[in-house]
Amino acid sequence: MFVNYHNYIFFILYLSPRKKTFIMRYYLLTLLTITSLSLNAQSVAKQIQNAKGEISRNNYRGAIKILEPVVDISSNNKEAVMLTGFCYLNIGGEEEKAWRYLEKAAALNPLGEKPSLEALETHFYLAESLHQNNRFEQAIAIYEKLLTLTKSSQKKLTDAIHIEMQYSKNAIEMVKKPRDFKIYPLGNAINTIYEEHSPLVALDESTIYFTSNRPVDGIESENGEYFENIYVSYWREGKWTDAQLLELPGDYFGNRATVSLSTDGNTLIIYQNDGYAGSLFVTQYSFRGWSEPVPLPVNSSNFNETHACFSADGTEIWFSSDRPGGMGGKDIYVSYQLPDGRWGEAINAGANVNTEMDDDSPFLSADGTRLFYSSEGGNSMGGFDIFVNAGREEDGSWLKGENIGYPVNTANDDVFYLPTPDGQRVYYSSRRMGGVGESDIYVIVYPDEDARALSAVAGYVFNPDEKPNDNAVIKVTDSDGAQHGIYRPNPLTGKFVAILPTGVDYKFEVEAEGFKPHTVAVPVPLNDVYGTRQRATYIPNIILENQ
Repeated sequence: MFVNYHNYIFFILYLSPRKKTFIMRYYLLTLLTITSLSLNAQSVAKQIQNAKGEISRNNYRGAIKILEPVVDISSNNKEAVMLTGFCYLNIGGEEEKAWRYLEKAAALNPLGEKPSLEALETHFYLAESLHQNNRFEQAIAIYEKLLTLTKSSQKKLTDAIHIEMQYSKNAIEMVKKPRDFKIYPLGNAINTIYEEHSPLVALDESTIYFTSNRPVDGIESENGEYFENIYVSYWREGKWTDAQLLELPGDYFGNRATVSLSTDGNTLIIYQNDGYAGSLFVTQYSFRGWSEPVPLPVNSSNFNETHACFSADGTEIWFSSDRPGGMGGKDIYVSYQLPDGRWGEAINAGANVNTEMDDDSPFLSADGTRLFYSSEGGNSMGGFDIFVNAGREEDGSWLKGENIGYPVNTANDDVFYLPTPDGQRVYYSSRRMGGVGESDIYVIVYPDEDARALSAVAGYVFNPDEKPNDNAVIKVTDSDGAQHGIYRPNPLTGKFVAILPTGVDYKFEVEAEGFKPHTVAVPVPLNDVYGTRQRATYIPNIILENQ
């Protein structure tokens, strides 16, 4: 991106073609040419220019390092102080530092009756930092003052002020009506001082995949940070194992990020970005391990698709794209699989889902009745909030999306909301105050009395020699004979997972060539979801008999 250092510029910049679904909304500050008279001033000016170069590459920590001696030596340098605050504003978990530096910068650069654009921007960033520190009324007061001082020709600045002020107003209303649940970080086995985001959890919650930009073999990306990579952790003996890098085949050098996991856990959608362009890819798990990623069918070479998920039966792909013809920014689309196996034309999800701003990271519930996604529009309380469309009209269109509320949504960006099939827990990533790193992964736990309608039932199918059966078919029916799905076990482990309504008695019929049919009765009582809040309910191992 070209930045003109000799003119005042104010515009919205999205950090990268993709920070996975963690695509952040930031404002690029005015970059000014400094004319210095003394040798010391020239040295300070050079360091500030170097810091601006790092900022233009989104390397905010690198810019802070360059600015540290400048701010220390010349603490009254309003530009250096403002730049430092701006950098902290763009680093998760540093909200208070951002506010302290920007408050000082605003004092050094008061608005006055005819403020400079630099003064306007400094106070704009101060208001943003107040918002991120949950000081919404103070932020609104600054935004209102800024509106009285901006000129009609400064439309981009004025539009940004209106957007941010509305976020603060929305936040005030959201905080008044907090939802009843608890939020827990996943712990140091998952979260680090770096970015962790975009969690994908197996239906029985035995495995979690996620994205992190933690160091890998000392390889740094172009902007001075480490590339994003995919990590995996397993639930063992009541806790998550230390996350390990997920090795995928193929000669690839760039960012890789988690996007979606199929219901059987054998298909992984990922995002790959080599620093210049990125697209969605699919990798399959088999006896040989994960396959080399291949492009997702809905990819467009001309536009940016940043997230996608399959429906539980694999016949729908829901994805986000900035292709033309949308409702504004990035929109959510769906493509249906045709009888011949090809994928149909992308269909916009409509006005009850998409807004005039960015809408991203769709996730379709296991029963297909709820669509979760992140949006900057609607009544968001700060950048991206999580929304849900809880049902459809008779014509198949979604009901109006609703903000899922505070404290899941915060004054910062909240994205990638992944509920368990019963809805009793939710995995998601957020930049929350008090976190370990820039963004962390959390789990939301609803109260016991807040029962959900679905349960995950898991089991294993083995041959008489106790080796996994790789060709069994499990048909699930209820007491009335209605079918509730056909499942196949993982050929490597023999494991299968079924998502079923609670309060029903089921019959699991297992058939495999060369073996006798096997039937298991499985009652799934009401309010006994996930084995009394302990992840999936497991049935006894199914051992097939030879014919």
